[in-house]
Amino acid sequence: MFDKIKNKIFKLSSMCLCLVLLASLVGCGDKNTGDSSFQRATVVRVIDGDTLHVSLDGKKYKLRMIGVDTPETVHPNKPVQFYGKEASDYTKNQLKDRTVYLQKDVSDTDKYGRLLRYVWLERPSSDNPSHEEIARYMYNAQLVINGYAYSYSYQPDTRYSDLFAKFQHQAQENSRGLWDEARLKSFNQTHPEAIETRPLNKGKSIKKGNKNTSGQVSNPATDINKNQDMSSKEHNSQVADDNSQAYIKANKKSMVYHIRGSKGYDSISDKNAVYFDKEDDAIAAGYRKAKR
Repeated sequence: MFDKIKNKIFKLSSMCLCLVLLASLVGCGDKNTGDSSFQRATVVRVIDGDTLHVSLDGKKYKLRMIGVDTPETVHPNKPVQFYGKEASDYTKNQLKDRTVYLQKDVSDTDKYGRLLRYVWLERPSSDNPSHEEIARYMYNAQLVINGYAYSYSYQPDTRYSDLFAKFQHQAQENSRGLWDEARLKSFNQTHPEAIETRPLNKGKSIKKGNKNTSGQVSNPATDINKNQDMSSKEHNSQVADDNSQAYIKANKKSMVYHIRGSKGYDSISDKNAVYFDKEDDAIAAGYRKAKR
């Protein structure tokens, strides 16, 4: 009788051990199954520098990378912009048919139904990756670092905005990609129909010498070497004058925007100012129009 009980206990213990080992193997077999912060997907098509089609869980989705903006190549109402083809070709070479890891910020999709994601070439070690991991493995960041995209802060998805702005400044300082003024000048000479439009970054103009018909300007950070004789006061005054040409000025603290010439337009401090070319862009970014 005692032997039978002992055999039953041994069998039950063996079964429990097997179940524990099986659970451990399942948990370690795929590092993506235990954490929903990163989703593994396959890039099946590249539309342009920052827009993809991905296969995720057996379904196909259109995806817009967040935190960045590459020059236009396929916009129905705009000509191909400077460095747009280079950015598109770069993304095709880097991502086509590649396995990537998708990370969401706040929004799931935009108004067009596109997934909004950070695209990782390799999954980072945690949900709070280091700056080194971001620079090395996040494709959105690599676009900015290598001069293929602008850092573009778009509420409410701004988790890495400050870091992307630093990456952009480094790219500007080193004249990488779209910040190469010689290439820009050559492009404008051969593409007179494509008015240079460099979008604004967090209310900071990008370069005085590249105003377009909408009033957008580029960042004066790249003008430091050309304007070393300009005093700090004169420089700040020039930036304010350039920004005053923007049509829409928003307050990132109150999330309200004003049209140039309206009562509250000039009352927004530079610290809280965000600029847009069109009202639709401000609304899409989560801002509402001022009542007066």
